[in-house]
Amino acid sequence: MKRLTLGMLALVMATVTACSSGNEGSSGSAGSGNAPASGANNGGKDNVSEAPFEMRLMYNFDGVEFPPAGNEVHKRIEELTNTTLRIEPLPGSAFEERLPVMLASGDLPSAVPIPRRHQKLPYVVNAVSTGLFWEIGPYLEQFPNLSQINPAIYDNILYDGKLYGLPRVRPLARRAFHYRADWVENLGLQEPKTLEDFYNMLVAFKNDDPDGNGQDDTGGLVMMQNQIGRYFTPFFGAPNQWELKDGQFIRDAMTDEFLEALKFEKRLYDENLLNRDFAIMDRPEWTAAMETGRAGVRNDVTGSATGIEEAIQENNPNARIGMFSVLEGDHGKRVFAEGGHNGFYLFPKSSLPTEEDLLKALAFFDTLAGEEGANLLAWGIEGTHYELVDGKPKHLEDGNYGEVVGASYSAPLSTLPAATNAMQGDKKPLDVLAAEIELENEGFMVADPTLSLISETYLESGAQIETILEDAHVKFVMGEINEEQWRAQVELWRSRGGDKIAAEYAEAYARANQ
Repeated sequence: MKRLTLGMLALVMATVTACSSGNEGSSGSAGSGNAPASGANNGGKDNVSEAPFEMRLMYNFDGVEFPPAGNEVHKRIEELTNTTLRIEPLPGSAFEERLPVMLASGDLPSAVPIPRRHQKLPYVVNAVSTGLFWEIGPYLEQFPNLSQINPAIYDNILYDGKLYGLPRVRPLARRAFHYRADWVENLGLQEPKTLEDFYNMLVAFKNDDPDGNGQDDTGGLVMMQNQIGRYFTPFFGAPNQWELKDGQFIRDAMTDEFLEALKFEKRLYDENLLNRDFAIMDRPEWTAAMETGRAGVRNDVTGSATGIEEAIQENNPNARIGMFSVLEGDHGKRVFAEGGHNGFYLFPKSSLPTEEDLLKALAFFDTLAGEEGANLLAWGIEGTHYELVDGKPKHLEDGNYGEVVGASYSAPLSTLPAATNAMQGDKKPLDVLAAEIELENEGFMVADPTLSLISETYLESGAQIETILEDAHVKFVMGEINEEQWRAQVELWRSRGGDKIAAEYAEAYARANQ
């Protein structure tokens, strides 16, 4: 059987013991993965003589009202993919509650969407390890669009070294700092390139009246509690959560580099360059601090820069946002990678009993990722959701694309982002910059080597003991504990289960690389 070729050593991790062979259907012959994709769709052109394949789906929908079956978009998807499409949309809370029950019952749709944070939960791990789902890795080469997905993203969702999931792709390295570019210009500064540049910019934002109103009402960086110890650590050389060294796993908080990053954050806090209430700040307040001009910098993700600029410009049309991901230090350019997905689809053998059924289900997603499918998901129906202006698509203001197409079909059904193969409309400058940063970041991203590893101790008590470290980080930055006391908290975390988690990750890594 073919294994998925792993694209990046640091991301080549796997999970779970005793996975099934995975490429035999429950009532079909064993598959080599090289059989032609019978019924595979080519934009609805080459398979019109074949009976439509019934594709049953259930997924999360948090919009206002899901469009009725048989609507124009629904019918166009069926035509493109040669399917009869049955969709059961559920609100987020009901969807996540139902998943474990559904897997236990065996009454499954054609593809089961697994939320990103459920990847390592026992009910999913057990279902995969007992052979409930097809292994899809050997078949991907048949699908030109699905095989475009970055191998590093596939690596992040392996179970025991095998690929079962089809990811809903997101950028791998998208962490970024948003800053007031108009303030930088007003003060005669440049976008920061180094940590010291960044520090000096914060000082100027706080002290030099960057908005020019003559009042002492501007600040530097605004952060929330869960961001402490996350955004600056790569610049000091710390690992991304865990480091794999000589077959052993070392937690970031156990390294001197991580402590140096905390000391930098403490410096910002001590000099009032970081908001004093970061430990209790919630997301609405964090957002408002930037929107109202009380803060000049926030850390977030690349894709949200346009939104924050537009929100600020509602009150200040001259405001502009700039964005960067990396601050260079002694360790060069480094940025932390994430999983690169927002969950993934698994393919049940009970619903897809033969290899031919599996190939048709994969073809459904491959077709939607191709040019015609991507255009539909990205733009909708011409004349209804968009129009062509100078040869470029533009959404109609009254077309309700976001609800009727975006939330209902594009978000849940896009494996590759629809924009990858779709027509390109005019993009806002910050959206162009976001794509450039995301691509550039792939050249120096630092992976978390545990993303696809399973630790039973972490599943049982990892969240509880994680609070030991989180509280210690906050207290150290606020000056409530010193370095010796902080190190004592790290040792407490180790004794409460941290060392056991590290050992279990090492065991899982060794099994996956036998």
